[in-house]
Amino acid sequence: MVELRLPADWSTTLVEGDRLVRPTFPVQVLLVTLSFVSSLLAAVVAGVLSHETGAQVAGAVLYGGGAFIGWMTLCVTVLTALGLLGVPREGRHPNDPGE
Repeated sequence: MVELRLPADWSTTLVEGDRLVRPTFPVQVLLVTLSFVSSLLAAVVAGVLSHETGAQVAGAVLYGGGAFIGWMTLCVTVLTALGLLGVPREGRHPNDPGE
């Protein structure tokens, strides 16, 4: 049996001392920009594939728009659930993800 282990000093989360660190605002902007670009790519591919299968141009644009909204919503939801996006609650330190 093969067992894979991570090095003891390697961590999958951003940690400062004994607490998790929320990404800074420029990093959050970069993550949203990457989400936007990947959503745009998904929309273009969905629209072109829809048009190639015989849909009218207007229908293909609507199909691509639906793919854009769906993929962007999924990206932002996942990033927020992972704690990589969002504004800290009132009275909290900007890098404190809370309990």
